[in-house]
Amino acid sequence: MLVNTENIYKIILAVLAEEATEEERAQLQAWLNTSEQNMLEFKQIERIYHLSEKSYTPTQKDFDVERAWMQVQQRITKKRRHLSMRYWLPYAAASLIGILFIIGGLYFIPQPISEDFVAQQTTEHFKEPTLLLEGGQQISLKEDSFLLHQNGVTIRNNKESQLSYKEKEQQSIKEITWNRLVIPKGNAYELILADGTQVWLNAESELSYPTRFTGNTREVKLKGEAYFKVTKNAEQPFIVKTKEIDIRVLGTSFNVAAYQTDLTTSVTLVEGSVAVSTENGECHNIVPSEQFSYHKNINNTSIKTVDTNLYTSWMQGKYIFKDATLYEIFNKLAHWYDFTVEYRNEELQQKRYSLVIDRTINLHQLLELISYTSDVKMVQLGRNIIVEQEKQESHEKSNVGN
Repeated sequence: MLVNTENIYKIILAVLAEEATEEERAQLQAWLNTSEQNMLEFKQIERIYHLSEKSYTPTQKDFDVERAWMQVQQRITKKRRHLSMRYWLPYAAASLIGILFIIGGLYFIPQPISEDFVAQQTTEHFKEPTLLLEGGQQISLKEDSFLLHQNGVTIRNNKESQLSYKEKEQQSIKEITWNRLVIPKGNAYELILADGTQVWLNAESELSYPTRFTGNTREVKLKGEAYFKVTKNAEQPFIVKTKEIDIRVLGTSFNVAAYQTDLTTSVTLVEGSVAVSTENGECHNIVPSEQFSYHKNINNTSIKTVDTNLYTSWMQGKYIFKDATLYEIFNKLAHWYDFTVEYRNEELQQKRYSLVIDRTINLHQLLELISYTSDVKMVQLGRNIIVEQEKQESHEKSNVGN
């Protein structure tokens, strides 16, 4: 088998990071069989790679194959123009070893904090999406790709705001490790769990979950809002636990809104079926296009048919409101935008509107949009919004002028 020598060090990185394909492993083996010098170079790189693994804690961001290889390529491209094949390969190896030596400075930013402090932290303590590892360490996820290994599971983060877990094959590790993903206001994130289940976390939300699922169920804990697309497994039901309700599914798609500050916790089913149980022992099954709600203030439940797009549009970066009260609109938007609302007249809370809001607009533009479609006046004082009824006279004068 012919080996592309220009890619051999990229393949070595992939093999060491346990991300190589079978074809890449075969190419590496063919290259190793070519000469004893190749084997010695590989052993040297392998030894330094494993030394670098031991030099940082499990909280640090692990080796990113693509980024490291780009660093090597940048170093050797100019050199290769002036060196023969006999000399440029050793130079590439030296460049790669240099990358491994400084990997801690290039790719790892450990931020250890106490486990007790982590338990007390809420989304308000974070300015950007953050992964909290069991043991009290945290990793900032914003615009930074990385790869790390934790108890037989590969964890990968990319620049598309996606964090994924993949369990390595033939693992005998029985220890269960929990992680926690925290998403502050103004952010959203996608998470792929070890079983392939996809979770989209909305702003001001957090999800606690095991890095891999063992036992008879797959359980996660949610605060805030998330959309789940659960991988089907009849032998291992998926359970979402919130403070007030539990949602049990086999394989389906649904949205859960469980903000602690909201008066209602709801489950909106898009497809499949779910069973929802409350803390007082009630259990209800819902079908697609139905929404289950638990009303905290009166300790009551309800089920109604809804347009699911109104409750899942946030995944496409927009909020759709149809005949919603001003209170409902501001209450939902407050999880994305950082503001508080003061109503001069409580009756203003019940004014109803239908509108579509793109989450890329800023707070000032948001208020202009709502004001344009309403007869209320909104005054912004820092992060506080004062809502008051516009004077009738001003409307009359405006009409006369027109």
